[in-house]
Amino acid sequence: MKPHFKHLVSSFLLLFTFTIYAQDSIHFDESGLETIMQRSKTENKPIFYMIYADWCPHCKNIKATTLKDPEVISFINTNYVFAGLDFEKPGSESFKSKYNIKTFPTFLVLDSNGIELARFTGELKKDKFLSEVKIALNPKQQLPYLKAEYEKDKTNGVNLMRYLVALKKGNDRKELNPIAHEYFDQLPDEKMVSEINWKIFTNGVSDISSREYLFVINNQQAFAAITSQKRVNDKFKNSVIELLKPIVKTSDTANYTKQRAIAKTIVAPVIDSLLFQFDLDHYETNKDWTKYKKIATENIKKHVWNSPKNIKEIVLNVMRNSTDAPSLNQSLSWIKHSNELEESYDGILLEARVQRKLNNIPVAIVMTKKAKAFSTSMGWDGKEADKLLADLLERQRTAVKPVPKTKK
Repeated sequence: MKPHFKHLVSSFLLLFTFTIYAQDSIHFDESGLETIMQRSKTENKPIFYMIYADWCPHCKNIKATTLKDPEVISFINTNYVFAGLDFEKPGSESFKSKYNIKTFPTFLVLDSNGIELARFTGELKKDKFLSEVKIALNPKQQLPYLKAEYEKDKTNGVNLMRYLVALKKGNDRKELNPIAHEYFDQLPDEKMVSEINWKIFTNGVSDISSREYLFVINNQQAFAAITSQKRVNDKFKNSVIELLKPIVKTSDTANYTKQRAIAKTIVAPVIDSLLFQFDLDHYETNKDWTKYKKIATENIKKHVWNSPKNIKEIVLNVMRNSTDAPSLNQSLSWIKHSNELEESYDGILLEARVQRKLNNIPVAIVMTKKAKAFSTSMGWDGKEADKLLADLLERQRTAVKPVPKTKK
């Protein structure tokens, strides 16, 4: 074979091998934004950026599943320049600041000049992922177009809604508040109640202190007639969860008290129950068992009296963190009620443990044997009941052991 022909064959095989390999996987280009934008211009393709962290489980999962799917691989390689950025890599600060990256995985679609066209986040399954990357190729569904359409006429609720829906895919709802507020600020009260305004409110407003939120609180029935009372309640619950859940995790009592007062302005029974749960979570996180027991005593019958699961959680905390008889006797009355509502292995066993802590050993033994019988009837091993029963029998033997007589 002639040398030049050998070289031609080798080049062909190399190209063929690279093409097959490229279609079998998605290759991150991590050479940097400037280089990737140049590639985008050369290949005439938009950029699809994945911002990830090596320790992020959602990032690992989507790499191992969705981004390994042949259909996804083919579509991305055909339509995009695929780029990656390690969130914690030194030198990534300017990129994160430029595109306001706060979570991962975050997926950005950029044009060849680095202008953001679309954004979404999270561990998406194949169908949802493909849907998003296809939508991002449609110029009329990209952020610059949707923003421009809205800004032509800021009284047009339909255009605003389209813009908010696109933004919501990759941004915190708090970042949408200013846009929604600007729209609602120009509306008089008599024009607030409408289907499109409800959609804008539920997608773009989380600030409970805002004028439009207070309007919805005070006009719940009017909006429930447009959508449903359940959807109104769901919006209220989601807002309170977004507000209080992060604070509870930080054990910040001062901020919790302040934000709870804001959440309390939502006058709805469903919010009262939710605040009761958050109060318990907050005092549990802070290990303030005195306030925990006070809140539980005052509200358990109002909000969770028909929920065995919730009652058992409260009794378990009170039992573990109390030594005084009044608290333990009160928790005993709660678990008895729970077991009357729904008899369960863990409920019967919990009642036995409370009795043990009250030093009612014979009663605790009876309850533990009942729990063991329940587990046997269900085909379970009942090891917890066996362990508790052994402890109780040992306590009983110790209690009745005769005292040695002293010699005269």
